[in-house]
Amino acid sequence: MRIHYRCKHCQSTIAELNHERLNLEKLGFNHLAPEQKKNMIKYNHTGNVDVFVICESCEAALYKYPVYHEFDYFIH
Repeated sequence: MRIHYRCKHCQSTIAELNHERLNLEKLGFNHLAPEQKKNMIKYNHTGNVDVFVICESCEAALYKYPVYHEFDYFIH
């Protein structure tokens, strides 16, 4: 299974994990609430997984400009 960590705001790739014995439970995603899983984890047609989190750059922009929390995407 290949897991891609992507920024939910700028869509940049943060990390990629690829291991045949890797699964979401081993990474602790089973501890998330169902709504959190729905918002963070997307399965694609090839069986790979995209996990949407926030990159450091977007996190800094959100800290500096809190109004950005109102937007799904923003340019910085």
